[in-house]
Amino acid sequence: WDTAVGVPKKNGDLDMTVREATDCYVYDPHQWLNQGCVAMSDQEGSIGEPLNKKGGGIFALEWDPINKHMSSFAFTPHTSVPENLRDTIRTASHSDISKRVKPDPRLWGLPYAYFPIGEATQCSSDHFRNMHIIFNMALCGSVAGNRFFKDCPELNKKYGSCDNYVKANTPEMDEVYWKIRGLYVYEREWERSWPN
Repeated sequence: WDTAVGVPKKNGDLDMTVREATDCYVYDPHQWLNQGCVAMSDQEGSIGEPLNKKGGGIFALEWDPINKHMSSFAFTPHTSVPENLRDTIRTASHSDISKRVKPDPRLWGLPYAYFPIGEATQCSSDHFRNMHIIFNMALCGSVAGNRFFKDCPELNKKYGSCDNYVKANTPEMDEVYWKIRGLYVYEREWERSWPN
């Protein structure tokens, strides 16, 4: 779970206690707005300029409500991609469907992040349905923007806020971009019969 500090109290003061997110509820009063189910591994170089210098990476998300979890994977550099995932991507557009390799996240090693979902987790699986894929920079979103003063104290002193920093269009913004070689969505055959 992600941690938050400086969560606003009802009287307007900031609670400077470091708190972990305990659920996926975006309006939990003890978390930043929309903090939700955020988890990070200690893997280095998976975002920003370090990721760009490695030539990017491959990112995967597994949403498995039957087995009560969501897992995300980050493989960078490309040479670290597990064989099953590499073969899955390589054969994705093969004209003979029987020659396509099916993704098997069990063969990919430990996930970058793991989100338990289900009744016992305070994050029921019915929160996740009719999912959409969105690419979003969210440089100053409700979590990053509110932590800017803590995570980037020198920049905060100079610019006053995350929004002002982004508007200044500093040279660091040259490293803020997407280059997408492919997007693949897989679904288990038995899940295709589920009603929307």
